[in-house]
Amino acid sequence: MTTRSQMIERRLREGILEGEFPAEQRMNEVELATRLGVSRTPVRSALAILAKDGLLKYAPNSGFTVQAFDSSDIEAIYDLRATLSGLTARLAAERGLAPDQLDRLHVVLSRSERIIDEGIWTRETLSEWQGLNETFHEAIDRASSNVHAEAALRRTKDIPLLKEIRYRWIEPDALAINHAAHVNIVDAIRRGQQVRAEDMCREHVYQNGQRIVRQWRKIEQRNAASDAANAKGSGHDASAPPSDDPEDPDALFRSA
Repeated sequence: MTTRSQMIERRLREGILEGEFPAEQRMNEVELATRLGVSRTPVRSALAILAKDGLLKYAPNSGFTVQAFDSSDIEAIYDLRATLSGLTARLAAERGLAPDQLDRLHVVLSRSERIIDEGIWTRETLSEWQGLNETFHEAIDRASSNVHAEAALRRTKDIPLLKEIRYRWIEPDALAINHAAHVNIVDAIRRGQQVRAEDMCREHVYQNGQRIVRQWRKIEQRNAASDAANAKGSGHDASAPPSDDPEDPDALFRSA
C-alpha cells in the first residue's frame, strides 16, 4: 500500500520532472505542507529522498533547492552520448559480433517487433520497451570491447534528472522509428560496415536526445512566460531575480 510519504514524494518528483518546480527554486517544507494539505513530516521525508536521488540539493541554513539542469546541459550530454555510441558501434563492427552477442540482439529485435505489431500502448509496454532499449545499447557497447567508452556512457546515463526523463514524452510512433534504427545498426555491425554503423548509431542517439531537448525547452519557455506574467501582475520587474523570501509564494511555487 502506498503510504502518504510515498504519495508526497511522487507528487513532488513529478513536479520537478515536469518543470513545475524550476531549477534553483527553494522547496520550503512549511509552504509545501500547507499547499498539499499534509503535515511537515512526510514532506521532510520526501525532500530527503529527492535530494538523495540527486533531484534536489541541500545546503545547511538554506534548505532544499531544485538541482539546476537546463536544456543546454541535456543537449551537451547527448552530443557526448551520440559520439561515444557511434564509437562503440564502429568498434563492434570492426571486431565482429560473437554468436551469443548476435543472438542476444536478435532476441531484443524480435521482442521489440512484437510490441510494435501488437500496437498496445500502456505503461507496461513502455517499461518493457525501456528494458529492451537498454539491453540493445549495452550489448553493442560491450561488443566494442572498450571498457572506457562503456564506463563513460554509463556515467552519461546516470545523471539524476536525465535518468528520470529519458523515457518521458515518448509517443507510440517513436517505437517503430527506434526499432527500424536498431535493425539497421545491427545489420551494419553484422556486415562489418564500420562507417555506416557509426553514423547510424550516432544519429539515432542524437535524435532521441533532441526529442528530450525540445520538450525541456518548452518547459523552460513556459516557466519563463509564467514568471514574466507573475512579475507583471505584481508590479515587479520581470528581469529581476526571484525573491528568496520564504513567505513569497511566487518564489516558492512558480508553476505553469
